[in-house]
Amino acid sequence: MSESNQPLRVTTACDQPIFLRGMVNVLQTIKGVQLVGEAQNGDDAFQLCKLTQPDLLLLDLKDALEARKIASAIHQECGQVRIILLHSCPDEDPGLEDLAAERLFVISRDVSEEEFKAAFDRVRREPLPPVLRVEAAPSDPSLPKSSRAGVSTLKSPTSSVVTAPARAGDLMARELYMAGKIQADILPEKAPVLSGWDISAELEPARETSGDFYDFIPLTQQKWGLVIADVSDKGMGAALFMALSSSLMRTYAARFPTLPSLTMSAVNERILTDTRGSMFVTAFFGILEQNTGRLIYTNAGHPPGYIIGNPHGKNPIQALRTTGMALGASETGRWTQKIVKLAPSDLLVLYTDGITEAANPDGVMFGEDRLLDLVLSNTHRSVTDIKHLLLEEVHTFVGGTPRQDDIALIVLRREA
Repeated sequence: MSESNQPLRVTTACDQPIFLRGMVNVLQTIKGVQLVGEAQNGDDAFQLCKLTQPDLLLLDLKDALEARKIASAIHQECGQVRIILLHSCPDEDPGLEDLAAERLFVISRDVSEEEFKAAFDRVRREPLPPVLRVEAAPSDPSLPKSSRAGVSTLKSPTSSVVTAPARAGDLMARELYMAGKIQADILPEKAPVLSGWDISAELEPARETSGDFYDFIPLTQQKWGLVIADVSDKGMGAALFMALSSSLMRTYAARFPTLPSLTMSAVNERILTDTRGSMFVTAFFGILEQNTGRLIYTNAGHPPGYIIGNPHGKNPIQALRTTGMALGASETGRWTQKIVKLAPSDLLVLYTDGITEAANPDGVMFGEDRLLDLVLSNTHRSVTDIKHLLLEEVHTFVGGTPRQDDIALIVLRREA
């Protein structure tokens, strides 16, 4: 497409709903782009291109072979349409060589948003090449400068080169900033104020975000959903996965306001349907009855929550352990729900493993025993004080060792 005042007419096709929405959101931020259609599989993409005759198709299918076949069929049917194919491992797909005569641009799925936009802009301005690839910029400083630039092309004298717009370190910093922003935007601005309860919560991101989050979900009849969770991966991917998980938890908690086990099952099914890859999320989800102190909970592979009562009582600690596997790990996952009750003055402590797995310079982990000892010795303090004391104790314990994981923490008390 030559430069003109006419918008670039773009169709998108992706067989994973969360990534389709992400593609659409990114395209809507690019000036001069008119979105003319969305498809959720290859066949629909073919029909949509025949109908709309776009200038460009952005194609992202899990099956690389199907994606190549669809690209070839669209080029035969629709003439001059350009296709950007998102691919997980372009250098490991010899089938791309067979498309050397097609108007195909291949971009790695691992590129940052900035790299994608720069490549997209170059695609719309370049003469039609055989095949052009854009890959994520490696972060290994030992690589040659040409590799660190983030570009690899087919060995063809007519291949074009798209240059990544920034150094790998800059891109990583930007990615982590965006991941942190997504995380902060999703978290509640503050804990809810509930009659008869004192609640405090905090998230401390590490240098690399891991997708920890917590939430307080208002439900019916003075019930509140309490969520604390930890995504298995790091960076932007984890932040997006966290955003999806948080949204799904809210959606299904509202649908099943007394059945956390059904909420977990529904969220698990949607995660497996809407995402690709191997990420999963551990989560504790409880429905707190504000008036009675009853807590109906499920624990999806998450560290145990603890109800802590009178430290001088017979059994001051009650562990709320796992009742099922992590979300997104298996289609066969099942979750049971359990019921406990907080008596007046009881504490509930929910946390992510950034606390218990925080390690000191000798590699010793903070562990659950230190957590429980600190809380038991400070039950007379406010929940905010307990929260701050626990976080400070973790910081002191690790010393100068950089933390590798986020910390999320909820402390609440049923008031007498």
